[in-house]
Amino acid sequence: MAHVEQNQHPDFSLKLKLLLIKHGRCSACAEKPPAKHCGRCFNTRLEPGVLEAITALDLGAKFMENQNVRFETVSEDDYSNPPQGSYFFHVIERKKQLESLYDELLQAPAGTVQETEAIHKLIQQVLG
Repeated sequence: MAHVEQNQHPDFSLKLKLLLIKHGRCSACAEKPPAKHCGRCFNTRLEPGVLEAITALDLGAKFMENQNVRFETVSEDDYSNPPQGSYFFHVIERKKQLESLYDELLQAPAGTVQETEAIHKLIQQVLG
């Protein structure tokens, strides 16, 4: 039950995104002096996987928020039960996966090897 309660706190998603931003700097340009253009991150200074993860968290939250609303004039997509393989399914599953890994991190005792491994697992999942 602790998992569900933590996900309902508004700070949960924000803290997860801040953790991803902190550990997901672009490996091509973050340590170098600012370049005019970075072909890897397009000057966002974040790894592409971090941007995708943050987008999935935001979109997934919106899908869940509006899951009972049908936008029949705009789309016939079902946000509450999207078909497997659809973009909506991917976003919702990605959001759940990231939140689950972050929840594992929160459950790990601070300053332990278990905490370090949980951070590493989360970042590796995001960066691919």
